Amino acid sequence: STRDFTHGFHLYPARMHPEIAKRLIAKYAPEKKHVVFDPFMGSGGVLVESMLHGNYSIGIDLNPFAVLLSKVKTTSVDPKKLQRAYKRIISKSKSDYSSKVRYHTKPQSKSLNLPFWYKRNVIRKLEILKHHVFRISDENTRDFFKVCFSLTSRKASNQRNSIYKIYRVSDETLAKFKPDVFEIFDNTCTKNIIKMADFVSAVKPNVKAFPILGDTRNAKAEFSSIPKKILDGGKVHLVVTSPPYGDHGTTVAYGQFSKHPGLWLDLPQESLFEVDSLGLGGRKKKIEDLGSKLLYSILRKVKKKDKAVEKTTVMPHRALDVFAYYADLDNCLQQISSVLKPNASHCCFVVGNRTVRRVTIPTDKIIVQLAKKYGFRHKETLHRTIANKAMAAKNAPENITDFTGNTMTRESIVVWEF
Repeated sequence: STRDFTHGFHLYPARMHPEIAKRLIAKYAPEKKHVVFDPFMGSGGVLVESMLHGNYSIGIDLNPFAVLLSKVKTTSVDPKKLQRAYKRIISKSKSDYSSKVRYHTKPQSKSLNLPFWYKRNVIRKLEILKHHVFRISDENTRDFFKVCFSLTSRKASNQRNSIYKIYRVSDETLAKFKPDVFEIFDNTCTKNIIKMADFVSAVKPNVKAFPILGDTRNAKAEFSSIPKKILDGGKVHLVVTSPPYGDHGTTVAYGQFSKHPGLWLDLPQESLFEVDSLGLGGRKKKIEDLGSKLLYSILRKVKKKDKAVEKTTVMPHRALDVFAYYADLDNCLQQISSVLKPNASHCCFVVGNRTVRRVTIPTDKIIVQLAKKYGFRHKETLHRTIANKAMAAKNAPENITDFTGNTMTRESIVVWEF
């Protein structure tokens, strides 16, 4: 299951299946002193599995919403304490609503058109819940309920919950949509408190995770905040990660997904709005040699397709998008190599091979070529079918009727020795 323990606290795009992380950690970090590092942490699934296995872990992500989720999912809180706080929140919220008490806690950002995304009564109830959640004095307890509140705000919104990009439901569906905000929050808290109880029972008290708000392109510097006693001479023993696909506007828009909940949670707007542009491949770069003949060959194919459509499309320079992603990923590989313990560690990347201009981009092979110059020794590449994705099996990237292509249905697990 992808929802055992704290994994099921909140939705998040393109999460690694917990069983993959579990098996890789068990195989390559068998000793409890081994430290696991996820350089593209997302919502913290690898960190959770590391703690369950008894390992310290470190994660980095530049999305403040992802870091909050990771912190909450890896911080043990007494379930009885959570139960008491939950009863206070729901009781006071229902009382305030009945008494017509008003709180002005809704997001003030002009970029969020609240009446378009939330019904009036939904906004009022969310404001009440937010008020009482934010008044909790204990930080860890407060953050736990922030995550419950965040999922409530999504489920009660007018957007389609079956996909990660922001689209409003149809007018017909909207007319019938009457979400009970307090019931959603009630159910979410009840389930998450049970999951926290399972997590607390399964994890040893001294095992910790360190989620960092930062950038893996500067990983060595980000490690300065980690207690020296945790690391082995400043190094980690295992990397388990699933890097973003890049080109977030057409693949997985982490920033778009995080925008609404992040605004409700008063996370820094500038950081939220920059997630996709600051992510891997978010900014175009001049093409240069990165040391991968395969990448260079792919870029030539994409550039050829670019020239054929440059006068008929609003996205003429897809080769530059592709290169920008691999240039950033190459930078990350160099930084990852600087924090891995030489001759005593492994690195595991779970990647999907996407298509651009209907050219398949074999990321699983390109990264093997890129990583070689930093001392990574390719051990093996495994493959698995992706199930239950929150995306269509086919798409039409050029928006041409009846001209569709397949989306990613398989992923590769690339394993290196270092």
